[in-house]
Amino acid sequence: MKSAQLRNILIAGTILLSAAIYFAPSQVNKEGAKATEAATSAEDEFNPEALLRSAKTALDSNELKNLEFFEESSKKAGNEDTSLLDGIGRFWDRNGIPAASAIWFERKAEIVKSESSYLDAAYRYFDSFRMANDTAVQGLLVGKAISNYQKVLEINPNNLNAKTDLGACYADGTTDPMKGIMLLREVIAADPNHEMAQYNLGMLSVKSGQLDKALERFQKVLEINPERTEMNFYLGQVHLQKGDTAAAIKSYEIFIKNAKYDVSDVIKMVQALRNKAS
Repeated sequence: MKSAQLRNILIAGTILLSAAIYFAPSQVNKEGAKATEAATSAEDEFNPEALLRSAKTALDSNELKNLEFFEESSKKAGNEDTSLLDGIGRFWDRNGIPAASAIWFERKAEIVKSESSYLDAAYRYFDSFRMANDTAVQGLLVGKAISNYQKVLEINPNNLNAKTDLGACYADGTTDPMKGIMLLREVIAADPNHEMAQYNLGMLSVKSGQLDKALERFQKVLEINPERTEMNFYLGQVHLQKGDTAAAIKSYEIFIKNAKYDVSDVIKMVQALRNKAS
């Protein structure tokens, strides 16, 4: 995790307590985020062509020429050459606009109809949902993510990663969060050591004020993956919310000790907590 990411965590931090289920992308392409706002039409319907036109405005002239060459090649092939569809999707990945990438991977999935192809589209739509600022656009993008994750699970009901992401979609992006919670609980029932399901349920516990349950979930994440040192920061935040400054400082100190990047902001925060407690 870079220091810029850490600052984002700290800002969100006061955080946790209204935090999103996942981190925001570590390096959000601002032009790409703006491009996703074109995902709606006047009727609030997903408009892939409008989004793609808007996304192109973020490209420099050379990149635009490359894209247009591949688009024309795909058009000549009747948009049925899956290698070209894949290549255009990865072009948009390199340019940091997952909503545009998702459109091309979904086109590929409609031909291939495989578990992996629907998954490629699903997680890119979910990433673009997290990048979008407009709530109407967020709703449309998470809806596309849900649709593709459901297709993954129709093919393979035992794909616990897809079920976890689908649960996160419902919990974080719809008016039916309980549906997401139930899906996440199903994952935990099948695999108590599923790291992301435990993490998401921990975040949901924080948002619902179940702080003891959140501590339990975050400790479990650390037990599953000791390398995930940012969980010590989250534990500190929850302890602080519970009013246990000493426990919060202890968790922050473990976080600082194991960090492999600049944590000066956290060091300052811990010093301020010590000064306040003294």
